[in-house]
Amino acid sequence: MRTRLLDRVLREADRSRKEVLDLTNAIVGLDTTNTGAPDSGNEAIVAEFLEDYLRREGVSAITLVGRTASRQNLVASLPGKRRGCGLLLLSHSDVVPAGDLSTWKSPPFTPTIKNGRLYGRGSADMKGTAAAEVVALLVAHRLGLSLRKEVRLVCFADEESGGSFGSGWMRKEHPDLLRADVALNEGGGRRHRQGRHLHYGVAWNEKGRHEVTVTFSGTGGHAATPWRGDNAIAYAAEFVDRVKTQQPEPVFDKGLLSGFRWVPGFETVRPDGLQAFLDRLAKHNEALASEMRALTRTTVTPTIVRGGVKSNSVPDRCEVVCDVRSLPQHDRAYVARYLKARAKGLPANITLITTASSKPVRSSARLTALIGQALKVASGKPAEVFPTLTVGFTDSRFVREVGTPALGFAPEHPNRTDSADGVHGANESIPIADLHFRARYFAAAIALAAGA
Repeated sequence: MRTRLLDRVLREADRSRKEVLDLTNAIVGLDTTNTGAPDSGNEAIVAEFLEDYLRREGVSAITLVGRTASRQNLVASLPGKRRGCGLLLLSHSDVVPAGDLSTWKSPPFTPTIKNGRLYGRGSADMKGTAAAEVVALLVAHRLGLSLRKEVRLVCFADEESGGSFGSGWMRKEHPDLLRADVALNEGGGRRHRQGRHLHYGVAWNEKGRHEVTVTFSGTGGHAATPWRGDNAIAYAAEFVDRVKTQQPEPVFDKGLLSGFRWVPGFETVRPDGLQAFLDRLAKHNEALASEMRALTRTTVTPTIVRGGVKSNSVPDRCEVVCDVRSLPQHDRAYVARYLKARAKGLPANITLITTASSKPVRSSARLTALIGQALKVASGKPAEVFPTLTVGFTDSRFVREVGTPALGFAPEHPNRTDSADGVHGANESIPIADLHFRARYFAAAIALAAGA
């Protein structure tokens, strides 16, 4: 229900439309590339920039905490009248490497606006959302909202490489800063339209992540007489082909997929007809089919191959690194069995590292109602929210470990017509309309969750 207070909040958020774009532009221009090396990231430049930005506005409860000086995490809050934090807004400031610069239409750290989008590395993942959360916090501050409970914003370092300098480190060293009634993070909020109705997925859980290195052994020799050697790359190629053609079987999880009952024809689909249904769906709604496909299977993707030392030598060793995203019911033992079966008969040594996994969040009608209400306030339209799963890993898993229900929900604009953000690829971008809408949404969520 809209109230005078919520109307004030939305008007102030609307006045900040240009601010959220300018702030996103500024922090996208700061290179915080996280290669996975301990000395990469340099997230302190964003943390310090946002600290100065908030202090100039009069927000005083700000601290930077970090494992090293260059990898700082920003924590900022607005006080409440009662003990405890009512709402925790999460984001991260690091970005993945830009890759081949020749594939970018504009430099990745020179933000560019074109056709209603802001282009630049990190614009969608997730500096745009971080900027929207900061502006929403400032909306509450500027209006002097009297909050029943504290609202806290945390912008983590090192999300892209597992969190050992960010959320994982804070989980060990500063767990109290991660405790709240509810946390909102990336990982959900994709908008779907069916006729006049809007549907948004709320991520209550996320897939696990495993990094696998499969090392193949052969016998070296001269490339001019390859039959006298035993080419390790050939074994690696056979393994990659098996992975490509023998992916894990789909899982028809009724509990997880029940939220998609609004998709025409899905309610009557039997487990053995799932793949055929998704193939038909992809012909007219590829984005939705892709989302549902990811929710129904564990994926194994070869991403790195290392082998050979010289062009005229038969390689005696080759490594294949795979990214594995596992469904909640597929544990580490399942992943190991799958990999061993694909490598059967090959001279392979498998190293399996679990880099991320998440405990499920118990569904709560109160939290679902909060998200739906804030969404309705921000959009002015009725919208249904349904439970889903984040197919990538996020910082939410560490926040859940301290007992905070962390939900993936950064909503797209209701009128958005595509989902091509280029996340982790070239020409990453975010619609400017999404930036403004998220600021409205987070501002409304602050007012509702913290009881203004």
